[in-house]
Amino acid sequence: MRTLITIDYVIIGVYILLVFIAGMALTKKASDSVDSFFLGGRTMPWWLVGISMAATNFSIDTPLAVSKFVQKEGISGVWFMWASAISALFVTFFFSRLWRRTGVLTDAEVIEQRYSGKAAEYLRLFKGLYFGVIFNAFIIGWVFLSLNKVLTAVTDLNVEMAMIVSVSVVFIYSISSGFYGVVMTDLFQYFIALIGSVILAYLSVAKVGGLDQLTTSLSSMGKEKADLLNFFPDFDNSTLMPFSVFLVYILVQWWAHKYADGGGKHIQRMLSAKDEEHAFKGSALYTSLTYCFQIWPWIITSLCAIILLGESGDPEMAYPRMMGEVLPHGLFGLVVVCLIGAFMSTIDTHLNLGASYIVNDIYKRFMVKDQTPKHYVFASRIVMLLLMIVSYAISKNIDSVASTWKFLLTFASGAGLTWIIRWFWWRANAWTEFSGMIASGLCATVLKIYANDMIYTDKLLITVAFSTVVWVTVTFLTSATDDQVLKDFVLKVRPGSAGWNKITEKFNLPKGEFMKKSLMMWLLSLCAFFGLNFGIGALLLKGKPLAFTLLGLSLSSLIAIIYIHKTEKA
Repeated sequence: MRTLITIDYVIIGVYILLVFIAGMALTKKASDSVDSFFLGGRTMPWWLVGISMAATNFSIDTPLAVSKFVQKEGISGVWFMWASAISALFVTFFFSRLWRRTGVLTDAEVIEQRYSGKAAEYLRLFKGLYFGVIFNAFIIGWVFLSLNKVLTAVTDLNVEMAMIVSVSVVFIYSISSGFYGVVMTDLFQYFIALIGSVILAYLSVAKVGGLDQLTTSLSSMGKEKADLLNFFPDFDNSTLMPFSVFLVYILVQWWAHKYADGGGKHIQRMLSAKDEEHAFKGSALYTSLTYCFQIWPWIITSLCAIILLGESGDPEMAYPRMMGEVLPHGLFGLVVVCLIGAFMSTIDTHLNLGASYIVNDIYKRFMVKDQTPKHYVFASRIVMLLLMIVSYAISKNIDSVASTWKFLLTFASGAGLTWIIRWFWWRANAWTEFSGMIASGLCATVLKIYANDMIYTDKLLITVAFSTVVWVTVTFLTSATDDQVLKDFVLKVRPGSAGWNKITEKFNLPKGEFMKKSLMMWLLSLCAFFGLNFGIGALLLKGKPLAFTLLGLSLSSLIAIIYIHKTEKA
């Protein structure tokens, strides 16, 4: 545990003050309407959309979880997160423009554009509770836990006081400036947090004697430690991570989760973009920043921790313990600020997002329908306070960040395919989603209670299989959505897939080539992303010939994507 000195306290204090001032500067604009309070008036440029998406994913809990993956499974364990890059790129090329075309305020609102009847109303209400309360409260709760764990382990700060101050600052500017305050503070907080993680990685490498010495030291500790440097699991060695687990990550997990077609916080930012092109570019930028550029400093620091700290204690705490090991005062205060900033960025996002569901999809839609914009903005602020209280209570009953991540992913995994298929198949109806969500949640909960020792990937496969049988059966046993609703949806969103042929042919609607070109660009984007990602990794750990080959693959794929995208717009 490190004792903070005056310079550390000054840096922390100045940072919190600057964030507070930046967050409060846009209070007046946020109060105009719920559209302004939750989407910033739909005026956000692509670069701000992308950085804000990356900032809210750069949470205080993320480097802790990455540290655990690397400590237990090596670099290949990070495929748990890199699988999400496959999903994020899928969202970029298939859903970012579709979401922006809907013009909705939340992803739950699209339910009544896509489906018809009372079932659509009930589903929208249910999803408002499901995402607005359950998921957001748990996410905020584990972020509370992460801050508590970090500050307790590495500083002599009064943890309760530090949390009260930072949460109070977040809460005040969040309820005052709404989404404007969220994205502007995200911009500031992201670059501070990224710089801090790079500094920590650099000094960690210096402490072990350089990158070459890092790989040499791990290799000299035996084959198991040498295998920590592998980017992929070994077919012949399942000591770290079985190859079957890797296959589940890349073949199933990327689409079987709550972010399958974007996820609430990312959809919110795509909806806030100036237009669909800005939503598309913002989503692409987010993927590169989150799953490539910001992740390697965490990996490098975690590898250094194996050499410098050994494997004693909580593996999630290896990352913050490295702060105390290698950082001088001043820089120590800066990196503490980075983690506090990451915490604040996630909290403000999920407070605003949770309130948007509860106010737009429950309160305004079903309870109080005809009030003034100022009334709904005031109601949003009250809801944010209640969410904060519930989330803090939940944090007291969580003990592992990575384990909670995996449970929540499993909880929604069975519904992931329904959120994808509704865009591309006319026959999906409200009961498709209802049954998928309920079956998935029930199955994951039963496995958590009665088979908690079962590995995560087995739980995921069981939940997905059970839920799929349920929602496919329910879909064909229930009535299809009204044709007029489907026609209006096609005209507005233009999904352009063969799954809509029944509707496009019946009403003589244009089909377009959206699916074909999106599929081509998505496949190329996988080459571009993983070439860049592992090219960076190879530069750091494997050698220049492999690195330049991978980076060349990335560049050529990117050029092809740009060409196809230009012809698509033309």
